[in-house]
Amino acid sequence: MIGIITGDLINSRKLSASLWMQELKKELDQWGAEGKDWEIYRGDSFQLRIKNPGQLLYVAILLKAAIRSIEPLDIRMGMGIGEENYTTDRLLENNGSAYVHSGEVFEDLHKMNQGIMLKSDFNEFNQEINLMLRLALTIMDNWSINSAKMVCLAFKNPSKNQTQLGALENISQNSVSARLSRANFEVIKSLVDYFPNRLAKFIS
Repeated sequence: MIGIITGDLINSRKLSASLWMQELKKELDQWGAEGKDWEIYRGDSFQLRIKNPGQLLYVAILLKAAIRSIEPLDIRMGMGIGEENYTTDRLLENNGSAYVHSGEVFEDLHKMNQGIMLKSDFNEFNQEINLMLRLALTIMDNWSINSAKMVCLAFKNPSKNQTQLGALENISQNSVSARLSRANFEVIKSLVDYFPNRLAKFIS
């Protein structure tokens, strides 16, 4: 069982690709090799394979924080969990229920007026997580650039305290605390931590 994210950038045409393409590639590159594990297509659309589906929401929120750090960009993502039963050297040619679920829920984003959604074989899990995401997105969709950057930094450096995080950005501990507070970081982190534990109840 794997996780798939199908996504695209919002407002990408308002900026030169040189201002965001490398950041997107850098984030995707953390999770595998270009072509085999992730691909960018149609200019600003992408697909990403996550071998551990329990990490899927963490990766999606990290991507959102990274992209929202670049004004005026945002991101839409359909997350799928399922099987992978056909593989090639190109991710976009692979197939299986994980890919189907991701593509289907991505197509539903506009209809549901929601920027991130999940589909798996487990309807109860889908309903629960999508409701939580709908609530969490009322926070995440309003992140400022500074808050989004700090969320990204905090998730990537879980062992660092606020003073150490501040040193990375040349800001004070108080500024770090204020940015994380405005981003409701602890609430979002709670959801990220909850996701793999809840998923395990369905796939065990």
